[in-house]
Amino acid sequence: MNEIFNRLIKESLTPNSLYVLYCIQNKISVQKLVNSSLEIKRLQVDAWLKEDLTLSGKSIIFMEELNSYFRKSKKKTSKNLMGEHFDVCIKTYNETFPTKKLGSGKYARTNIKNLETGFRWFFENYDYTWETVLNATKKYVLEYSLKNYEYMRTSQYFIRKQNSDKSFESDLATYCDILLDGSSNEEDIFKEKIV
Repeated sequence: MNEIFNRLIKESLTPNSLYVLYCIQNKISVQKLVNSSLEIKRLQVDAWLKEDLTLSGKSIIFMEELNSYFRKSKKKTSKNLMGEHFDVCIKTYNETFPTKKLGSGKYARTNIKNLETGFRWFFENYDYTWETVLNATKKYVLEYSLKNYEYMRTSQYFIRKQNSDKSFESDLATYCDILLDGSSNEEDIFKEKIV
């Protein structure tokens, strides 16, 4: 409510003026509690209303802005973001990683709740299917298994890792892109270099 009154003050509008704008916008007759002729003259002088008593461009934008304060934002649940059986997919994802400690001293598999938080972020920022996510993860784990899991990220950090500047990066998104682009040559994974 405070924001609305601050906006009215900034725009030099009275609550009565706002009420008149609202009535005109919604084609409602103005109640006798407000001196509509006085308010309409003031709104026309300040370019809130056109000569034909319709809302000006700045009025339409202003009213839309005020209406946005009253819209209920739909809460994004895990089910909405990740699909019906997201919990099964997260478990399958986590089980793709080995059950061992990595060179970093952390276990490759991470707690499911931490993964759910990471995947909520992932699906808000990227538009991949679970099938792509799981196939990209298999590719990643296979590549690092051939290197004895050296420098491999945990299942949580593979989804997203926070940088020092507070931004996030996602190796999972990179692997999803590689998988979808087909730019990776599968034969390279199985080649062994002999010196």
